[in-house]
Amino acid sequence: MGTTDTVSGDGHDTGPSGPRTSDGGSRPPVSTVVVVAAVLIPLVLLAVVLVLVRDVSDEAAESAANEPVTAVTIPAPGAGSEECLSLVESLPDALGDANRVALVEPAPPGAAAYRMPDAETVVVRCGLPAPPTFTVGVSLQEVNGVQWFNEADPDPAVTSSTWVAVDRPQYVAVTLPATAGTGPIQDLSDALSAGLDAVEPRPAPIG
Repeated sequence: MGTTDTVSGDGHDTGPSGPRTSDGGSRPPVSTVVVVAAVLIPLVLLAVVLVLVRDVSDEAAESAANEPVTAVTIPAPGAGSEECLSLVESLPDALGDANRVALVEPAPPGAAAYRMPDAETVVVRCGLPAPPTFTVGVSLQEVNGVQWFNEADPDPAVTSSTWVAVDRPQYVAVTLPATAGTGPIQDLSDALSAGLDAVEPRPAPIG
């Protein structure tokens, strides 16, 4: 006696199953394009915002790095000399990473100003009197053929440094921020060597 296969239910084919809505209808599948767009659009908008913020920040930094420098007037008896007028006129457009900028008027005679990329200032002055601490026996540092004297600031909180070229017909000083490195002095030494004859340093006697 053979066996008979039986089929449960009423025997009707109900078709493929799928998601149904609350009223019993099928929910249409979500398009892959829609899903990708939902992910990518916020990312694109975020990237645009970041680029705009970076551009604004770069513009602000560039603007600050080109701002004129206010330099106080200090005694400079030789600032109007031919040597100083020639030197200031022939100074390069950049000293190390610092680019030359204008001085706020009225500008002190014999001076030139530069700004670092972070807007810190580099100020060159020609025709100053001899540094009061430049006496016999002090240590000098030679850079590209120019002898420099480091005049320490009496205020320990001051992080900038002032270097004075002491072997030219006029004393030339450059004040540097701590982040400037040696580039400005090297380039200024080249300008001094090209523009002013060397002379023997004249330190004051001790006492």
